[in-house]
Amino acid sequence: YSKDVILEVGYATYSNASHFAYWVGSLAAFCTAFYSIRLLSLCFLSEPNGSRSLLLSASEGGWAMGVVLGILALPSMFIGYLSRDLFIGLGTDFWGNALFCIPTNLSIIDAEFMSTDIKIFPLCCSIIGGVTSFILYKGYNYNLFLWKTSFLGRKFYLFLNRKWLFDKVYNEVITQQLLDFGYHFTYKSIDRGLIESLGPFGISNVLVDQVKKSRLWHSGYLYHYLIISVWSNLLFVICFVFVSQFLRILALLVFIVLWSIL
Repeated sequence: YSKDVILEVGYATYSNASHFAYWVGSLAAFCTAFYSIRLLSLCFLSEPNGSRSLLLSASEGGWAMGVVLGILALPSMFIGYLSRDLFIGLGTDFWGNALFCIPTNLSIIDAEFMSTDIKIFPLCCSIIGGVTSFILYKGYNYNLFLWKTSFLGRKFYLFLNRKWLFDKVYNEVITQQLLDFGYHFTYKSIDRGLIESLGPFGISNVLVDQVKKSRLWHSGYLYHYLIISVWSNLLFVICFVFVSQFLRILALLVFIVLWSIL
């Protein structure tokens, strides 16, 4: 619901791990604001780097899109504050039994009585990160380019480049293997194989095949129809007298199918 509340609850746990998570989360808030303002500055406040044809064809959205975005933007600025007590307030029954919290882990009570400095520190980090990014990429963009192309800047850039291949290892070694397993085994062998063979497709194929074979019985001779009718009625009576209820139902279904065919 709120990253600030998560950080406050983490700090209110009063352990080394929770305090470490609080400070790292505050640093993440600084980096997130820095990156977001950097993206906005490079997209809307700096000189465009696109081709001339794309720039000439660019245009603003219509009034319909503007109205929809305005309706979504205005409540988004206040809905968090107005619905805070409803969602995460003390004693709220909004979630019912959907979200269960052990009473010993209910640290939000301690978070309510934290100092104001601790509460607004992540907000200050976000503001500082956004302002720093705006100043650097608005007024010192050329200086940043010179620093990035310098010896130290290249070393720092190459050190952080491609995030040390974590995404590549995760996607190709773990994620791709799981996707291949899900497609070749669970989907093709179980969903499309076993379930559909024993399910609707298998039953329909068997019935169609049996109906095609039963058409050969229509020879046009009366004694053929009489023999089939007599034997089917005889087997039907025997099954209802000597076998279990399941076989009786099965025999009844077979009798109905044969009777409809004939």
